Amino acid sequence: MQESLPNLFILGAAKAGTTTLYDMLSQLPEVYFPFSKEPLFFSKDSLYARGTEWYIQTYYHDASSFLYRGDATPHYLYWGNKVASRMKNVYSTNPKFIVILRDPVKRAYSWYWNMIREGIEKLSFEDALEAEDKRILENYQELSQQGSMIYGYFRGGCYASQLEPFLKLFPRESFHFILQEDLLDDLTHTMQKLLDFLEYRQSYKEFTAVRKNTAALPRSMVFQRWLHKKSRWRNWLKKLLPIQIRYAIKENMIRLNLRPVKYAGMQPETEKRLRQGFDKEISRLQEIIDRDLSGWRIG
Repeated sequence: MQESLPNLFILGAAKAGTTTLYDMLSQLPEVYFPFSKEPLFFSKDSLYARGTEWYIQTYYHDASSFLYRGDATPHYLYWGNKVASRMKNVYSTNPKFIVILRDPVKRAYSWYWNMIREGIEKLSFEDALEAEDKRILENYQELSQQGSMIYGYFRGGCYASQLEPFLKLFPRESFHFILQEDLLDDLTHTMQKLLDFLEYRQSYKEFTAVRKNTAALPRSMVFQRWLHKKSRWRNWLKKLLPIQIRYAIKENMIRLNLRPVKYAGMQPETEKRLRQGFDKEISRLQEIIDRDLSGWRIG
């Protein structure tokens, strides 16, 4: 069974470039990703309860011959405490972990607009930050069971705290860290270093960056919310259509309902408070990944 499990994880962080990495690694013929970029198996309790055989049969049943089988679920980093231990229980050998990180202040604002886009968030960014701890505490059981990152604007950028459970259970050499600006500043060199980490010896073509998560908002917020909530219609489709087809239908409906936009900038005082709040996390992260992150810190 181990030979059919994914052996390459893009752990996150959300809104830091996981989709870009997924797109580029998918260009390699020896790398397999399933129909859904984010299987959510290790973070969503109801899926994990189905067992690894279900995970393999649903996402990797025809992938055992590939050099790498990938799972690019950013929820795994966010829920590191439970995900890391679950992975350790499943794996007898160490998979490879890629972690891409972004300035946590910019990530928080990007995640806020993502929640607006999905029809979940109705508060202003400042009010959402103020309410974050209370919302998470009040909804913690459901959020944990679902492996959901809803409301996690500040929490989602606490990378050092999220990484520590993984680093306690898996060796440091199993991890490769990338900053979002690495992809923007020198894509070719960044990808070559990643392939070296993967010990990828096959020849490869020049990578083409594909930007899918461009700024957008729904044409109809009512329709967007309907797509994301449970319904009799969805339960009916589950009985008729396989998961791959249901996933494709939903993704296409979401895409067709989006229109490109340009988000308003963050208020300077809000940015200042966030940078102060993240400073200790960034200091710890610098030591973990051995990178200078002074550009993320208080100016």
